[in-house]
Amino acid sequence: MIALYQFQFSHFCEKARWALDYKRLPHVRRNLLPGLHTRIARKLAPMSGLPILVDNGTVVQDSTSIITFLDEKYPDRPLTPRDAEEAKEALAWEEYLDEEIGVPVRLWFYYHALPDRDCALRFLLEGAPWYGRPLFALIYPKVRSAMTALMNIHAESARQSEERVVAALDRLDDVVKERRFLVGDRFSRADLTACALLRRHCAAGEASAELAAAVPAPVYALRDAHKARPFVSWVRETYRSHRQSELGSA
Repeated sequence: MIALYQFQFSHFCEKARWALDYKRLPHVRRNLLPGLHTRIARKLAPMSGLPILVDNGTVVQDSTSIITFLDEKYPDRPLTPRDAEEAKEALAWEEYLDEEIGVPVRLWFYYHALPDRDCALRFLLEGAPWYGRPLFALIYPKVRSAMTALMNIHAESARQSEERVVAALDRLDDVVKERRFLVGDRFSRADLTACALLRRHCAAGEASAELAAAVPAPVYALRDAHKARPFVSWVRETYRSHRQSELGSA
C-alpha cells in the first residue's frame, strides 16, 4: 500500500494527493503535525520537508519527484506529456510555478497568519491528529518562531513575495486566456501544479463567506481583488473537471 506523509493544509502536499487520485491509486494518508513532523520525516528521507511518499520500500520526497515517480511506475493516466518537448515544457512550468507561486505565497500567507494564533491553527491543525490542539496550546509560540526563522518571514520578504506572486499570476492570466491547458492539448502536471498551488487563493471548493472568516484580512483582500481574473475561473473549472471528478470516481 502506498503511504503519503503530509500536511493536510499544504498546497505542495495537495499536488501529491491530486496525482495519486488522478491516477486512481489506493493509498493511505499520514497527517503529521508541523514541527513535530521532523522526527518521522528524517527517519524516512534525507530532509524534513513534506510530502513524502512510501511505496513498498521506495521513499520519494518532494511533490515534483513524487509526480515523476508515479508516472514512471504507474504509467496509466500520465501527467507528464509523452512528447519530449512538451514534457520539458511541462516540467519548466512546474518549476516556475513552485518557485514563483508555491514558495512565495506560503511565506506571504504566514506573514499575515502567524501573528493570529487562532487563524494559524485553523490551517496548521487541519486534518491533524486529535492531540494536536491541546499540544499546540502549549508549544505554538515555539512553532511560530521556528516557522518564521525557517521561511525567513518578515515585512520585506512578505512584500517581495507578494510582488512575485502577482507577477506570476499576470503571466498565468496571459496564457489561460488563450488556451485550455498550459502545455499541449491535454491536462498535465503543469495544470495540476498551478491549480493545487492556487486552490486556497481561488477558493476552489470553498464558499467565499467561509474563506473570508478563515483567513487574515490582507489575504482575503487580495483574493477578492482577483476574483474576476481569468486564472481564477480557470483554476475552478480545472478543479471541477480534473479533481472533483476523480474524487467522485474513487
